[in-house]
Parts: sequence; C-alpha cells; structure tokens
Amino acid sequence: MAAAFRDLHGPRLHGFALLVTLGDARLAERAAGFALAAGASQAAALRHPERAAAWLRARTLRTLKELGRFRHAAASDQRHAALDPLGVRDAVYRGLASIDLTARAALVASDIERFDPIDVETIIDAAPAPTRHVVAEARKRYLRLAGGSTGEEQVPFEGPTGGLAARVHRVATRAFSIDETPR
Repeated sequence: MAAAFRDLHGPRLHGFALLVTLGDARLAERAAGFALAAGASQAAALRHPERAAAWLRARTLRTLKELGRFRHAAASDQRHAALDPLGVRDAVYRGLASIDLTARAALVASDIERFDPIDVETIIDAAPAPTRHVVAEARKRYLRLAGGSTGEEQVPFEGPTGGLAARVHRVATRAFSIDETPR
C-alpha cells in the first residue's frame, strides 16, 4: 500500500516542491521524500486522494520551512534547468520568485494544481479568510512581477512561453477580469 501511495502522489508532489522551491532540486526532493515517507506510513488514514495530496503538500511546506534555514541556495542555472521540464520560463520564474514560500505554495496549489479552497487552507495551515487573502495577494504580485511591472522598472513582457506559464497567466487573468461574472 505504501508503494502505491508513493506512485500515486510522488510525481505531482515533487512538481509542487520544485515550483515552491523555485527549482532547488535537492531541497524539493528531500522535502517531498520526507512527506511521502510520512504519508506512506499513514496511507490507510489518508485514503481520500485529494485530502492526502493536500496533507502531503502541507507536510512538504512545513519541511521546506524547516530545511530552508539550513541549506545552501542552488545556483540559478541549476534552478532554471530543474524547472524547464515543467514549462517554467523567465517570466514565470520572476513572478514566482517575487512571493514568499507560503504564498508561492498557495498560488501553486490553487491556480496550477487546482486544489479546492479547503485543501489550500490545509496546505498553508490557515483559516478560510486568511487563505483567500494570501492567494489573492500572491496572484496580484505574481502578475505584476511576471508581467514585468515591479513598480521600480518596466521590463517588457513577451508573454508566457511554457505550458505552466500559460496556465498560470490564464487563471490569473480570469481571476482579475472585470468582464467575467464571478464563479
């Protein structure tokens, strides 16, 4: 059962960890591995796939916060190489790097992985209102920085170039559009 649990959750959890760590492959692998080991030992209790996925991401985020204080940062070219298979290009990287770890986890979980709000609350360990605020602020900052508007300098934005960038851009644009009716 533990092997099936790892097979089911491992690849997506690793992708989440890579995005949240901005491509720090060693840190992402370590945090996701710790979470999977802990989750596999509780596989029977974590039967619902989405709740288990949220629990794993919460555990990964907690581990990243703990390990982040004691690590050496990965080189920029290594980070970009790790994120390239996920479709992360410079604009997306710039946007994700502009937000803190918890906000990045919330944005990735809500807008990329499409978790339900209750699961995002679990992931970042926050109540509903603070979670909505974190996600909204993360989207706003992401869009501003990924779009090249830092408030200090204007960098031309050529648009998203990867699949992930396109998806984040579409979701964020839809979220901030005044022409669409709210969902």
